[in-house]
Amino acid sequence: MTRTRSTPAKRTPAASDSTDEFFSRMNPFCEAQRVQWEALMSWQQSWARFHQDCWEQWAVRYAGGMPIDG
Repeated sequence: MTRTRSTPAKRTPAASDSTDEFFSRMNPFCEAQRVQWEALMSWQQSWARFHQDCWEQWAVRYAGGMPIDG
């Protein structure tokens, strides 16, 4: 049994093209995911504002003071 020396495959232009093709196909999916994250963050910010407003109304009515943020 003889041993043969293995050499790493050289990067060919075809391999580079397939990588570019992969990223060009994945870009719309990444963009859709970004839009979904923005919608989620907007929804969470509106809930945070709602809870802050409720807390301030409670503080003014029952704690007898000004809202916390002045």
